[in-house]
Amino acid sequence: MPPEAIGVVGTGLIGASIGLRARAQGDRVVGWDADPQHAALALERGALDAVAPDEAAALRDAQVIVLAAPLKATVASLERLAADPPKAALIVDVASVKLPVVHAAAALAAFVATHPIAGSERSGPGAARADLFEGRAWTYDPNASDEALERARTFIARMGARPIPVPSVAHDRLAALTSHLPQVLAVALAGQLAARLGDEGVLELCGSGMRSMTRLGASSWAMWEGVLSANAPAVAQEVRELSTILSGIADELDADRTHLLRSRFATAAAAAGSLAENEKSPHSV
Repeated sequence: MPPEAIGVVGTGLIGASIGLRARAQGDRVVGWDADPQHAALALERGALDAVAPDEAAALRDAQVIVLAAPLKATVASLERLAADPPKAALIVDVASVKLPVVHAAAALAAFVATHPIAGSERSGPGAARADLFEGRAWTYDPNASDEALERARTFIARMGARPIPVPSVAHDRLAALTSHLPQVLAVALAGQLAARLGDEGVLELCGSGMRSMTRLGASSWAMWEGVLSANAPAVAQEVRELSTILSGIADELDADRTHLLRSRFATAAAAAGSLAENEKSPHSV
């Protein structure tokens, strides 16, 4: 495939990783970020060929437009593009909530809503990697034009990921469980830990279990604010279901019925095993 001109808005972890991968394949990548320091670091790290002076300049000559800013900024970008459609043959976003972007992009025939299932608790271009998407699922909304869908699938495959069709309504419901709930749980657990950090021995007794369970607690609020607001009802439902499970465990412990935890452990082990098998399969969702 011949090299393409790619315009990237948002040069954080995802945007800069896309830039690194695209440039490694010979594409020309021009980027812009509301934070000039992010854009400068992305350029320094080789994720961009050039930093544009503004968003419009970054997208003016692009054949592929990638919107990789936080959700609210992505929606605003789509509204501007809808008012003055660009010449790009493909426009994609990477937000983890899809319904708001689909609504904002309704008038853009070249748009496909997408979401790479890859990331880190670390943010910014300093954490970017060209192989971030290798072998990962990358969803796309199949409710788009045939031409845009073909281009989107090709783009995703060039990033090293597996294109997975998921309608936006289903995506947001599923993401509430698979992505947004783990983030909220990590924040809650880290918050409980924070309240006890002054207790003697607490830090010394925090091993790999606590570190792995609270890893997502280091995630940026700027990245998550719009996501949790946009998907609040679905996330709240998942939090309440988890709260019911935790309350049940607390009741079993209080009543000295710890034998009932055996089945919970078995269910948890089976679910963890399914996730591990899914990681090994190159063709699974």
